[in-house]
Amino acid sequence: MNKETTTSMKNLFFDFDGTIANTQEGIVNALEYMANDLKIANLGVQTYQKFIGPAITDSIQKYYPDFPKSRYPEAIKSYQSFYNSKGVYQLKLYDKMPETLAKLQADGYKLYVSSVKPESLVKILIPHLDLDKYFSGIYGASDDETTRNTKKAILRYGMDNAGVSASDSVMIGDRMTDMEGGVANGVHTLGVTYGFGDYQELSHSGAEHIVEHVTDIPEGVKQFD
Repeated sequence: MNKETTTSMKNLFFDFDGTIANTQEGIVNALEYMANDLKIANLGVQTYQKFIGPAITDSIQKYYPDFPKSRYPEAIKSYQSFYNSKGVYQLKLYDKMPETLAKLQADGYKLYVSSVKPESLVKILIPHLDLDKYFSGIYGASDDETTRNTKKAILRYGMDNAGVSASDSVMIGDRMTDMEGGVANGVHTLGVTYGFGDYQELSHSGAEHIVEHVTDIPEGVKQFD
């Protein structure tokens, strides 16, 4: 039986970085390139990990507080010059992700991507990882990463484009921005701890349920039925 006839939850919006794939290597390398290019401090891997998830402009403001906002477009251009050509492919799909997506799809859910990555990049990466057969829509940031760059705005944009309602949708992600974006749009929220956020961060930012492993996601989604 198609699950859509037995559950109120129909639409699952997945974050990308730290939820579908481990993108740390490419993002950190691009940030190190940016720091060297702009002659600003290299903050190191531990700090650069914290850039994964939020909009890059938010992270620059937080971790480079003295960097002038007037230079943000320059910083984004520098970051993208490395990331868009090399870093984007420096990633690893989380174990059991294809099988988990296939199970959710077979159970009758519609799957979407909601990422703060530029949408044009996500639309390259999903087919590159052979995941395009699972997703009904791919939604991301504007290419300039400034006009549509928050999870709240990107999720809203995706929901409107897909024509779905908040009451039967779930946001799945590993960072506080995913949970806050979900809460702001009135959808259910499922946190995952195998990415770049931890239980405390997720629970404090509005996660209704939290799972530890990729293969736990289907059970986690069922908690909203």
